[in-house]
Amino acid sequence: MNLTLSPDAAQHLKGDLDGRLLRIAFTTGCGGSGYRLSYADGPNEGDHVVNLGAVRVALDAMAASRLDGAVINYDPAEDGYLLD
Repeated sequence: MNLTLSPDAAQHLKGDLDGRLLRIAFTTGCGGSGYRLSYADGPNEGDHVVNLGAVRVALDAMAASRLDGAVINYDPAEDGYLLD
């Protein structure tokens, strides 16, 4: 699994996570499909865990299969994270 953090995302996540990990889950609904990013105390059963320096990321099976090569960016205008 090749997942990368932009420098801005790494900096913000280190402060935001406070010992937790970032969890990325694939979601579907009436508006289409996408990804939900949230903080978690630990991975769920079946999650794929990636260590990106000081940041641990857990991806559900569907997210892991679709996000190989993705970059997690931080958008200051939205004060949130984006997957590119």
